[in-house]
Amino acid sequence: MRTIKLISSLAFFMILSLGCSSSDSSPATDCESLANATDAAQVAYENATTATLVEKCNAYKTALQNEISGCGDAGGTLQNIINGLNCTVPTTTGTLSMNLGSAPLEFDVLTVTTTGTTRHIHGEKSNTTSYEINFDVVVGQTGANKINNFQLRLFSQTFTPLIPAAFGNDWASSITTNSNTSVVGTFHGELANPGQTSAQDLLNGVVNINF
Repeated sequence: MRTIKLISSLAFFMILSLGCSSSDSSPATDCESLANATDAAQVAYENATTATLVEKCNAYKTALQNEISGCGDAGGTLQNIINGLNCTVPTTTGTLSMNLGSAPLEFDVLTVTTTGTTRHIHGEKSNTTSYEINFDVVVGQTGANKINNFQLRLFSQTFTPLIPAAFGNDWASSITTNSNTSVVGTFHGELANPGQTSAQDLLNGVVNINF
């Protein structure tokens, strides 16, 4: 009888140990999943179009809140990101234009979004989906070469600065105003597609927008 009780006690202890071991690894796994969900939501938000901006921003905010609820936020980093998100389509006016060679190109649908210290500027043409411009500036920074991650989409191709320039029109930018309500500056240079099989000569680029 004592032997049976001893076996039962050992069996109970083993079940309890297995249960504790499984429980101990669960929070780490859950936090990793929540962090991955936040990363995916951030990528979707940063690549959102004007039409999907509100939806993707709210999804990103929800993912951040879920991560805080499930894993905590000791340094307040995640909450600071939430505080900096504005999940409404900003009313943006002004000029975002350039010349591609002798051909003028102006974007009349403008969006400015700010995440942390990064301000993302996006432009489209209201009468076509063939043209799109995207670039970043660091909040508050002014001076030479402050435009980052510049991309110009023409039809199905994406063009980025060609550095060094093949024909002498070196990439350069200058930001003269970078406040909480406006960004003003200029940019120019040669652009190329990923395989450098096609190039564009960008002249007289102007950003002068209020948001």
